[in-house]
Amino acid sequence: MAILKLSPACKSYLWGGSKLKKEFHKSFSGSVLAETWELSCHPDGPSTIVSGGTEGQTLREYLAEAGPQALGTNCARFEDFPILIKLIDASKALSVQVHPNNAYAKKKENQYGKTEMWYVIDCEPGAFLYYGLKKTVSKEEFRQHIENNTLDEILNAVPVHKGDTFFIAAGTIHAIGKGIVIAEIQQNSNVTYRVYDYGRIGADGKPRDLHVDKALEVAHLEPPHMGYSFGGHLAQCDCFTVDRFSVQYGTVQGIVGMDSFQSLLIVDGDGEVCCGDDRQAVQKGDCLFLPAGSGMYTVTGSLTMLRTLIPPKPVYRIGIDLGGTAIKVGIIDPNNCIVGRCQLPTEADKPWQTVVSNMVRTVEGALADADLSLSDCDVVGVGSPGTIDAETGTVVYSNNFGWRDVPLADALHEKLGLPVHISNDASCAALGEVVAGAAKGCRNAVLLTLGTGVGSGIILGGRIFEGGGPGGAELGHTMLRQNGELCTCGRHGCLEAYASATALIREAKRAAQKNPKSKLMLLSGGRPETINGLIPFEAAKQKDKAACDVVERYIDDLADGIVDAINLFRPQMVLLGGGISKQGEYLTKPLREKVAHRVFGGEQSYLPEIRCAELENDAGMIGAANIS
Repeated sequence: MAILKLSPACKSYLWGGSKLKKEFHKSFSGSVLAETWELSCHPDGPSTIVSGGTEGQTLREYLAEAGPQALGTNCARFEDFPILIKLIDASKALSVQVHPNNAYAKKKENQYGKTEMWYVIDCEPGAFLYYGLKKTVSKEEFRQHIENNTLDEILNAVPVHKGDTFFIAAGTIHAIGKGIVIAEIQQNSNVTYRVYDYGRIGADGKPRDLHVDKALEVAHLEPPHMGYSFGGHLAQCDCFTVDRFSVQYGTVQGIVGMDSFQSLLIVDGDGEVCCGDDRQAVQKGDCLFLPAGSGMYTVTGSLTMLRTLIPPKPVYRIGIDLGGTAIKVGIIDPNNCIVGRCQLPTEADKPWQTVVSNMVRTVEGALADADLSLSDCDVVGVGSPGTIDAETGTVVYSNNFGWRDVPLADALHEKLGLPVHISNDASCAALGEVVAGAAKGCRNAVLLTLGTGVGSGIILGGRIFEGGGPGGAELGHTMLRQNGELCTCGRHGCLEAYASATALIREAKRAAQKNPKSKLMLLSGGRPETINGLIPFEAAKQKDKAACDVVERYIDDLADGIVDAINLFRPQMVLLGGGISKQGEYLTKPLREKVAHRVFGGEQSYLPEIRCAELENDAGMIGAANIS
């Protein structure tokens, strides 16, 4: 089969520049060239053949004649050509936007949703892009920031450098900043929901349309997931696998099997591609299509290229985070990306059989959101509060639900027909952070969740530590002070009674009542009963002595609990989750200093890193899906 060299569809948008014409050899009569759709079968901008086939024929027309074998067997599962490849010159910043997933886009727009990846070909000094949010916000808060023109206050700005790669899952708020040239590999879709456009005026003299309502239906209003693992590839998802190859006056070989076509996009340099008897000279900006079954090819010269192909159909896992208020379910792909999600009320006050039925409904909702079925999945994992017998799949005891000896795994297996594994919810959150979050790459880690209580999850050898019997370890109920404060477990002096958010609030209220002129009292509006876990830290940052004393004692007690965990398990990392962990370095910096002086062996001993967890509400679902 021939090597097809393609000519792109050119797009002139107001934020474009001239680099694609000057540096990437694109032929375009206009002065501003924003995008070139290099490999496209999309009706809004098909690419055409300039050599290797019928000149002027669109790629879609060629494929219609060549038949499905030219696409390869991996493409058979798609209703349409699966990908679209672009070059983008952002002379000015693009709008802040979001793309829907397949299920939403098919229902509302009659086309695919859009997951995409960016490869930074070049950028100006100081260039940055927006990738997700700095913090989780509500829909109402997000809308208010749009209306007040303060959206940049919550957008996560990321400096970029040549060669950087970003994976933009559907639902991720994003925007390419000015001065960046990227290659974009995406699903075959042209659906974009703008949420903010800097007040710019379009070619018609009117402000460009925004799509805020639709965007809020599909957007994940939270920090981006950074822990993707693509198995050595630049990026990978159901629709594409992308790799980068560099040739420095040498040769790189590849093979195009019957499973997928391959696209070669030259992002720098020049050279030659040979496949069988066909030879094609290439330079920066060229895009080639090699039909499935083309066999061995060689690339020579001095160049950098991106190779894109269609991977085999992935197998998904179902992760369930069972909470006292809500059930959260995520459909997890092999790269630990959540491709579908659903949340429904738990109804914990009803019989456990009702909760199981609600879990099944939530799974069904997440599958629908991912446009998948149970047959696409191979396992279900559940993170449940309480004492768990992981071996039998039983919730031995959960005070959140009033459960005793509930056969949760068997009940779900009966309804879903898939193997079901369960573990404690904090343990699942810890595993999630290890496989895809702040502790990625660690084999041993401890997570302490600082919320209403102090939960703990322990990962040893890459697996959840379940202990010698049901329940694993409860670090929140290790003894900190004999005959100390009353703990929720009924004993006195537990770590939870001193290091939970509840304990911090208790001490802050006491301090406010003793010091009525303190910032604690001021920030609570003169009502100490309204103090939350944020106020003590805010007051301490304002140098209020009463608040500083409360926070200092809190951090001191937490440090002792962390020291015990380190002395027991010698983890590579200690992670802090829950609401208190939002304090970041204000919390972790003094903890590191205190722990270094108290741990067995002192600073001469091995000191694990102390960090805040990253995955927030996703950790439990991702961890549950990885129980083994």
